[in-house]
Amino acid sequence: MKRLVYSFKNFLKEKYPFPVRKLQIHTNLGCPHRKDRTGDSGGCAYCYNPGFSNVENSSGSVERQIRRGIDRSRKQGFEGKFLAYFQTYTNTYADLPLLKSWWHMIYDYPDDIVGLAIGTRPDCLPPEILSALAEISENRMVWLELGLQSAHDRTLELINRGHDYQCFVDAINRVKQYPDILICAHIILGLPGEDLGDMQHTIFEINKLQLEGVKLHHLQIVKNTMFAKWYAEGKIPVFAEEEYLGLLKNLLPYLSPEIVVHRLIGDIQDDLLIAPRWKTVKSQLIQKLYREMQEEGIYQGKYAMDTSDENESKFDFYKQGD
Repeated sequence: MKRLVYSFKNFLKEKYPFPVRKLQIHTNLGCPHRKDRTGDSGGCAYCYNPGFSNVENSSGSVERQIRRGIDRSRKQGFEGKFLAYFQTYTNTYADLPLLKSWWHMIYDYPDDIVGLAIGTRPDCLPPEILSALAEISENRMVWLELGLQSAHDRTLELINRGHDYQCFVDAINRVKQYPDILICAHIILGLPGEDLGDMQHTIFEINKLQLEGVKLHHLQIVKNTMFAKWYAEGKIPVFAEEEYLGLLKNLLPYLSPEIVVHRLIGDIQDDLLIAPRWKTVKSQLIQKLYREMQEEGIYQGKYAMDTSDENESKFDFYKQGD
């Protein structure tokens, strides 16, 4: 029987005989695409980084965050292990000795931490960073999460991403010199000016690059961003719940079944989210998606080989099935 979606949970179950969850770590390194490290100027049009993660555990040193996160999970009854997840901002935006001192802390917790997940930009991956991660990947799982958002240069320019699609491809080619490093691309669905065909094309490009993972996010409008201004001016539409589920059902059949889906629906701190304000909680939406996919005979990879340009506009954008 075909699995509906190759989820990150499925992937971890295949790799380990025990539960594994991500342990969020905040380094506050900032971003090279901003004019400064305060988050008050520059950067991508959609990005206000405090909105993209629960900052409850963000205070204190990296070592303290690791200890506190493990202790909290143990007190809550979690008996599995962790991936140390360096999540917010650009987690390769520092001198190598400092980064290595943080990353190598996982060796201090051999009974608790099985590896790393590093979130960063494709234009912030110098050779020495990749070499350091490759060394860790020889005996620990390493996921490198790279923001792409779209495979279309016109969109990347519009959202002030700070790099083009070829920059992302070049980064992937450099990372692939170290086959033990697993790559996850971040994609935003519903960016201004993109239709279904545009988003399908991005999925096709992900397939061609043979990445190990992808994170899908629906477009969300966050306070303190350029998108918030554009949304207030009526320039940006956002998805209703059913529209987004319909979009996923139109895209997932074209995504290679070998690619791990780390996320289907984005998360934003509630007090920073402007739109869309959905009524259904994320877990229930995902279960609804799975039920509809099952009923409609849809599954990830069903049409993955059918990636010619003539099929990029095959579906109506708001159609709820395939």
